[in-house]
Amino acid sequence: MKLKGKKVACFLALPHHSRFFIAMREEIKKEGGELIFIVTLGGYPYELDLIRRNLSFRYFRDYMSPAVKEKIKHSTTALMDDWATRCFKWDGFSRWPLFKQSWFFEGVVEEYFCIEAFMEVEKPDMFIAHHECNRWGQVIGHLCREKEIPFVTFQEGDYYNDYMGFVLHTEYSVADLLWGEKTRRRLREYRCSEDKMFLIGNTHIESAVKRYSSKQAIAKIKEELNIPLKEKVILFLVDIKYGAITKEETWKTFLQGLDRLDAAATLIFKWHPAVMKNTYDEIKTVFKSLCPDAILLYDYEPYQLLAISDFCVTMGKTTLAIESLAFGKPLFALPNSDTLEDYYVKTGIAQSVFPPGNWSALFKTLETGLPSEIQDNVDAYLSDAFFKLDGRSVERAIDCMHFILSVQSESRLKSRRKQMINKDKKQSPVPGRVSIVVPSGAEPETLVATLTSLTQHVDFPDWEVVLVVHHDAVRGLLPGLSGDLRIVESENGSLGALYNRGLQDATGEHLIFMTPGTLFLKSEGLLSGLEKGIVGMPVRDADMAPYCLGIGFDFNASPYRVVDETKPPEAVGGGILALPRVAFDKLEGFDEDIANHLIEADLCLKGKEQGIGIHYVKEALAVKYKESYFGEDVTEAQWKNRVRFFAKWTGKLPKDEDFVAFAGDLLEVKS
Repeated sequence: MKLKGKKVACFLALPHHSRFFIAMREEIKKEGGELIFIVTLGGYPYELDLIRRNLSFRYFRDYMSPAVKEKIKHSTTALMDDWATRCFKWDGFSRWPLFKQSWFFEGVVEEYFCIEAFMEVEKPDMFIAHHECNRWGQVIGHLCREKEIPFVTFQEGDYYNDYMGFVLHTEYSVADLLWGEKTRRRLREYRCSEDKMFLIGNTHIESAVKRYSSKQAIAKIKEELNIPLKEKVILFLVDIKYGAITKEETWKTFLQGLDRLDAAATLIFKWHPAVMKNTYDEIKTVFKSLCPDAILLYDYEPYQLLAISDFCVTMGKTTLAIESLAFGKPLFALPNSDTLEDYYVKTGIAQSVFPPGNWSALFKTLETGLPSEIQDNVDAYLSDAFFKLDGRSVERAIDCMHFILSVQSESRLKSRRKQMINKDKKQSPVPGRVSIVVPSGAEPETLVATLTSLTQHVDFPDWEVVLVVHHDAVRGLLPGLSGDLRIVESENGSLGALYNRGLQDATGEHLIFMTPGTLFLKSEGLLSGLEKGIVGMPVRDADMAPYCLGIGFDFNASPYRVVDETKPPEAVGGGILALPRVAFDKLEGFDEDIANHLIEADLCLKGKEQGIGIHYVKEALAVKYKESYFGEDVTEAQWKNRVRFFAKWTGKLPKDEDFVAFAGDLLEVKS
């Protein structure tokens, strides 16, 4: 019962997207948890699908108490006064009607304080939503950060279009759960945090295939639509742009030639729900004269239609097109009506039926079957788009949510250490001695380069090296190593565990932790800096270009290596980090369950919470000979190592709010 007693709030921004959370709601309820749907009253009847499914929900405005009304009133007045002095400084706002500006800002202020009241009244343990790319996601994300509530986001649809809003997809999320690698690549292009993105698959498509594809289910659906059981079905997926075309001549051209199928197949046209109902009704009248036997549907469950179809024709881009492939249906495509670029044909997963009225590929497939090269492309595409169609996407989502909540229940300041210090071996450190802990890595040449740099450039009066061996590839080197070198073994290969293991045999009062591939060049100012707490230094590439001048936290609150000489770091690291032993003991060492590239930031954050200073010594110097993170800590199997960091520091991570500095170049208009 992973989520027993937990309350999860779920924001819905589109009625037809509630399907992605229904299976999760059922699982959360089964485990003894509660999922509360909450919707806005602004702009669209977002609650329609919930009403149709007979599911309870709340409106933001349900939480508008007298106190909240006062907050809204005063804040709206203050905002409008401030806005009046700003909006006329840029000519662009003159093209945005004043009533639109007023309507938008009043709505945002009202929603902000109502969502805040919802959080204060309901006290959810977690908030989930499809993404942060709209105004509601932004408000929810900001308030979750303020109130230290973990915010978990999901993928809303097939992200086939360019959309600047994608840059906001991981701004406040603790974890962003995606359908597949295809989306991760897309969001990476928009600077989203790769550390926050995890692949789980599509939480709806698997249950839909299972639910509607049985012989009994198909027979029931066909009976409901008055379609003979053995008759073939061709399903047309009408996107928003095609769905708004009302000209009879356009549809006459499109339908030309399909009369050949009258006796062999039923034609079903499913309209996109975002098309206005009156527009659909107008087109339906046109169809009565042009194709009277066709079935036109506006709000019918689309997955029931995918299940009974034998072939699908996508008219423009729609998520249902790739979902039809998951149902095993051959896909035919018409390009977007405005660009004429056929995404699905270009990708190799659909056959073209362009220009309108050209059905030769459809007729040929009806006679001879789907071309093998198309099927091969579809198999590869599904793997890329949906991660795994194994029926466990909901389970993966619940596992991640449970893990986040379990991490939150721990103390942030207490490290997870599997190799605790042996109290029998523990002794008082030698005053003034510096212990340098170096994990061996798996590359002998890289390790030798690091150890050689220590021999040549360390000038401390009293120092030692503790080499932590964890890979057979370097064991052949050991007999030839000399000097004041302690060699210890470790079975755990995570960087945090290797550092902690080295500390067990270190005898120094001061500690330096460095990765193989990092070369020590100058120690100037390092010892005096240790009096101030955790110490870092510049790490440069071989050509002296900055590799890491400390650690910053970007727009997504994700740690990154600072390379700007003028930017003060929030934390230190980059492959070398020093601190007094007394500080290390107070912090209980490195967290062994955090991804290798995040442990330095984690240690510094713990230091700040415990009042231990962070000091960057510009005079010292190290050089990055070779990148070395010790193993794959960005694979899906290692997702807990990354999500643990963000769950642990929910609402506490520094965040750079300079959006233009982060993504300003993406805003450039290219001619």
